[in-house]
Amino acid sequence: MTVRFNRRLVSIMRNTMLFTFAIAALAASASAQTTPATLRLTADEAVRMALDHNIDLNVDRLDPQISDTRVAAAVGAFKPTFNLGVQQNSQLQPPANFLFPTATSSDVVSSNAGLAQRLPWFGTTYSVSWTATHTDSNSFLNSYNPLVQSGLGLNVSQPLLRDMKIDLARTQLATSRTNRDIADTRVRESLVHTTANVKAAYWNLVSAIANVEARRSALALAQELVRVNKAKVDVGTSPPLDLVSAQAEVAANQEQLIIAETSVRQTEDRLRLLIYDTTQRETWNVKIEPVDSPPVATPPIDVDAAVERGLRERADLARARKDIDNARIGLNYSANQKLPDVRLNASYQASGLGGTQVLRDVTRGFPGTIVGPGLNTSFGTVLNQIFASDFPTWAVGVNVSYPIGQSVEQANHARAALEQTQSEERLKSAQARAIQQIRNAAWQIDMNAKRIETTRAARELAEQRLDAERKRLEVGMSTSFLVIQAQRDLAQAKTNELGAVLAYDLALVDFEALQEAGPANGGSPSPGGGAPAAQPTLNVGAATIVPATAGATRTSIVPGVPQ
Repeated sequence: MTVRFNRRLVSIMRNTMLFTFAIAALAASASAQTTPATLRLTADEAVRMALDHNIDLNVDRLDPQISDTRVAAAVGAFKPTFNLGVQQNSQLQPPANFLFPTATSSDVVSSNAGLAQRLPWFGTTYSVSWTATHTDSNSFLNSYNPLVQSGLGLNVSQPLLRDMKIDLARTQLATSRTNRDIADTRVRESLVHTTANVKAAYWNLVSAIANVEARRSALALAQELVRVNKAKVDVGTSPPLDLVSAQAEVAANQEQLIIAETSVRQTEDRLRLLIYDTTQRETWNVKIEPVDSPPVATPPIDVDAAVERGLRERADLARARKDIDNARIGLNYSANQKLPDVRLNASYQASGLGGTQVLRDVTRGFPGTIVGPGLNTSFGTVLNQIFASDFPTWAVGVNVSYPIGQSVEQANHARAALEQTQSEERLKSAQARAIQQIRNAAWQIDMNAKRIETTRAARELAEQRLDAERKRLEVGMSTSFLVIQAQRDLAQAKTNELGAVLAYDLALVDFEALQEAGPANGGSPSPGGGAPAAQPTLNVGAATIVPATAGATRTSIVPGVPQ
């Protein structure tokens, strides 16, 4: 009995342990599914992920391929065209006059083949054609029945003035190739903008997380003051108003903490939109943890070298130069169209004839009585007649066309000349804006580097003041109001320092990006103080980050940073 009981007890314990392990495994699995993954990310890794997965960038990368198809379509105008046709025709004509007293039937089988092409040189066009016809008819006027005919034709048209140097087809081909190069500059510009947007979003997230920590620190200080004031109120050494003021400050700091935490979530979403293929729903639940610290060391800045690089490498300037090339192509074409249209046309036709000859007795009157079939000429003999030029036909001529008075071509040429001049002036304007934008970004770096130093000093002084006020409060030489004011000043000083660091990091991003591409919206930063005018922006998800100028600072997600 005892042994049986022990065995049953061991079995129950074993089953209980297995059940416990199964429950623990299921709980661990559920916890793993509900706990979002964390991605520790550097700024360079974020850029690489964006270059691989950004949806908008993938859209822009299709533009060169689309332009390739347009080039292929333009090249197609110079491809030879082959045509082939076969036709059978059966006809029965009623007797309409005394020459045809009976109904006349004819069965015709015809075939043709040809090749035509516009050459990409000198505007030359040519066509080669071959025809063959087999006719079977009961008409007594025919000399052959069946009748076999064949012919070989060659036609050449050569412009001598207009369309010789350049024509519409060659203009479209040259323009499509230039537009293909322009598509490359747009992709390069998109890469630069995406890289800058990712870096800006990354440093915004770093700043937003630091702002959360600052708000938590401010909340902790306010809660500590509530604890101190409550103790004093309980013993009767402070009025209840001091406790109420401290509790109000706690509530205000809690609100700011909520706002800061929400800003982190929003900024994470903006970064996710840039570095992930966000059509995959699970990517929205990945927590992003930036590991890089904001760069605060002032690098040596060579403004002149940066300007030279920008004028040499900026995608928008390269595109402006390509626009000049397009305008020059249009000007050359319109100038050529002003010339007289003088064309040399030449044609050659070789014919052959064969079949079964119809023999007639001409002594019995016109057209003679058919007495039977005669000599049969084969189709091979007909072809020999063609290639031996037994029956050739030549034609050579010149056609001249020239409008009298003011023509459409002259107006088009005047417009093309103005458009080329306009394109050249646009390049000069774009170069001037590029110089101003790069220099402005350099001044922003210098200004924000100095702001970091001053805001750091202000934050350290605010910490010292708060510490002094708290010590004075402990000995009854200060008031809760002064301590609360010192806490607010410290929170604002921390926010200002974070804003200066963020503005500095964004200025570095702008300085690098503006040497490779123009602003995302094509605008230009303000040249000086006052309200900014059409500032360049970096579009980060749904946010717009505007570079700080002398009179206006860059928009940031950090509450308290000057807007």
